[in-house]
Amino acid sequence: MTVTTDTPLAKNVEALLTTTLNSSDATSWTQIPFEREGERTLKCRVNAAHPGLHSFRAEFSLDSGSSWFRDTVPDAWILIDPPQVDALRIYTLIPNVSGTIANWKADLKRISDMGFNAVHLLPITTMDQSESPYSAKELFDVDGRYLTSGTLDGLSQLEDFIAEAKRLSIRLVFDLVLNHVGVQSTMATQAPDWIVPDENEPDGLKRARYWCSKGWRNWKDLVLVNYEHPSEAIRSEISSYMIDYALFWAKYANDTGGFVRFDNLHSSDPAFVSSLTAAMHHEYPEVGILAEYFTDESTLLRTGPEWGLNLNLATPWNCKFVPQLRDYLTYIHRVSEHIRYFMPITSHDCGSPAREFGTADSTVPRYVAAALFGTGATGLPQGVELGEKERIDFIGRRPRMSFPEKPRFAQFIRRVNDILVKYPAFRCGENCCFIDNDHPAIIAAFRRDNGPQAFGFVVACNFDTVNPQCITIELAPLFKGDAPFDCCELLSGERRTFPHSRFELSLPACSAQVLKFPRAATDI
Repeated sequence: MTVTTDTPLAKNVEALLTTTLNSSDATSWTQIPFEREGERTLKCRVNAAHPGLHSFRAEFSLDSGSSWFRDTVPDAWILIDPPQVDALRIYTLIPNVSGTIANWKADLKRISDMGFNAVHLLPITTMDQSESPYSAKELFDVDGRYLTSGTLDGLSQLEDFIAEAKRLSIRLVFDLVLNHVGVQSTMATQAPDWIVPDENEPDGLKRARYWCSKGWRNWKDLVLVNYEHPSEAIRSEISSYMIDYALFWAKYANDTGGFVRFDNLHSSDPAFVSSLTAAMHHEYPEVGILAEYFTDESTLLRTGPEWGLNLNLATPWNCKFVPQLRDYLTYIHRVSEHIRYFMPITSHDCGSPAREFGTADSTVPRYVAAALFGTGATGLPQGVELGEKERIDFIGRRPRMSFPEKPRFAQFIRRVNDILVKYPAFRCGENCCFIDNDHPAIIAAFRRDNGPQAFGFVVACNFDTVNPQCITIELAPLFKGDAPFDCCELLSGERRTFPHSRFELSLPACSAQVLKFPRAATDI
């Protein structure tokens, strides 16, 4: 923090920064003195000791510290992300097609070999009659179908899986369902007054709802937790129980330096979310929070930092056409100072790339876009690496999937993930300059490293699923020096030289190129 005045500072002027940023417990206030730099400047440097939501304020003295007064500006807040947010590559494992926990453990090497450093598990709690992982019967145990027979109970088998994840430096993401439980759940049967009432249902319990093209429809297997119960005592019991549930699974996320994922957060009770996130940050400040949170920008920019949400789920698959996707990427970068997005190619509950975009070949431009046009966090659900025509059905009992030795897109996915990890230009916001002149089929952007090497990158994706496309690129504004321009295409490893600053780049259908140049300009 820097304070600069128009006139030279008197010798008896002092300043303090009062903050929680470097306290031993991440919540206590500490005071850090400002240091003078020249006649008009006071500067204070702080290295945050803990991630989480921190506050700070300035205090000033005009009499060498004998008396102090606060800045009239209210306390400011800053969200410090845990380190695992950077370069996050999440693979969503679908439990019902992946066998037992012992099988999941064996799958971790295959997942790691594709360059993923985190595994998102759909909810593994005991399932209700519908056999959906999002319809829990019991919130504090692992579903028995994922277990192998023997002396170890479910949580012990999970801990064995966690040990292997830690050995491979894989972080785990535990999916938390906060809004609803199964119709025959322990909560619904033993404490029905904890469920929102509905006199129109035979059992008197209100169903969770979803929106589709035909309007609102009920989930028949899900009942809503009543966070707005008229009794304050019962509201408190419900809140405490659900916070205990979240912290129970956050402990396992913490063991791997991982995350919790808040499912359907936009439908959650705001007062409860405030209590939950405060408890989460206090108990497990190193655990990241990934939210499925669809709301308007104003609400997101207000509540996201307030709740300490480290990542919010992006939905690029909803942008079927290039102009729409370009606008969405522009938004992702515009708000990146306040809200950071996790942008996978698709989700476990949307269609596969083949279903969403017409062909599995679209995996190439779509994954490059998700990983290298975003702000540093990406991923994909199980099955994308195979080029499956349909997404995996995550409800019901299914046989364990088998994987070929070399899945169709596995090597490509590894190359993209390696690029994301190696070059910081792809892991920050507001450095994505589109240079495609609003091409209807191609998105091309320039991204620049801020490091001492000052690499510059031109990333171009052809989303046309049938035809090759061509784009004219002008390098002169982007790079220092005169032609020729040497570069390396990072997906293929091919080295190229462009004899002139202006050239045409031809891209086959469903393709992408990532060109690395060594001489990026500083004013782009």
